Amino acid sequence: MKRPILLLNLVLAAGLIAGGYELRRRWLLAREREAALLAIQPTAPAATRSTAAATPPPAKLQSSQYFEVAERFLFARDRNPNVIIEKKPEPPPKVMPNFPAVHGVMDIGMGPTVFITTGTDAQKGFKPGDKIGEFTLLAATQKDVTFEWEGKPITKLLDDLRPRLSEPQAPEAPRMNSNVNSGPPPAPPPAVPQNVRPAPGQDIGGGRKGCLPGDTSPTGTVAEGHRKVSTSYAFGPICYWEPIR
Repeated sequence: MKRPILLLNLVLAAGLIAGGYELRRRWLLAREREAALLAIQPTAPAATRSTAAATPPPAKLQSSQYFEVAERFLFARDRNPNVIIEKKPEPPPKVMPNFPAVHGVMDIGMGPTVFITTGTDAQKGFKPGDKIGEFTLLAATQKDVTFEWEGKPITKLLDDLRPRLSEPQAPEAPRMNSNVNSGPPPAPPPAVPQNVRPAPGQDIGGGRKGCLPGDTSPTGTVAEGHRKVSTSYAFGPICYWEPIR
């Protein structure tokens, strides 16, 4: 068994030596061929040199030559580089609402109080800085009132802000009717309450409260922690209850 294996090893070793020799021989041939090619000096023919000398160098590229390409798309002739921006229509100006109805201004040394009726609400007192609908009360005197609307101060005369009374209509003439029992008689007007118990009414701002209808208590009456104050101005008497401090 050892002899065949030894012969096989000898054959393999002889093959490796022959392969290595052949590989080295080819490598040496390739080196010689490479050296021969590198040693050759190329020479351009005379006709080629004269043609190259006669040909002018190409012109330098200018960016202005590409304006037409940059401005217009080749596949859309109607393209325009000037973009038209459509402006949105401006909203209509805001309409100023009607001024609130002012009944009077009172100032007893604690700043003015403006008595105003807003919408269907009852009469109420407002101080400078209070919000009245879209208006803000800025200042008030016995002659005019200054409001702020949309950041602009607006001064109006007190007489222009007073509530306008509707014109009285002429009484309708009685119609002659032979039928006496045509219907029930009209109801009498409601009676004004008299001798109302002295007590503060609705809050009018600044800790003060208004007087109840029919309150005939004298000035200085104390009730529920408030003292009654009655004053008279050119536009009529004013009655309110102030807190006792």
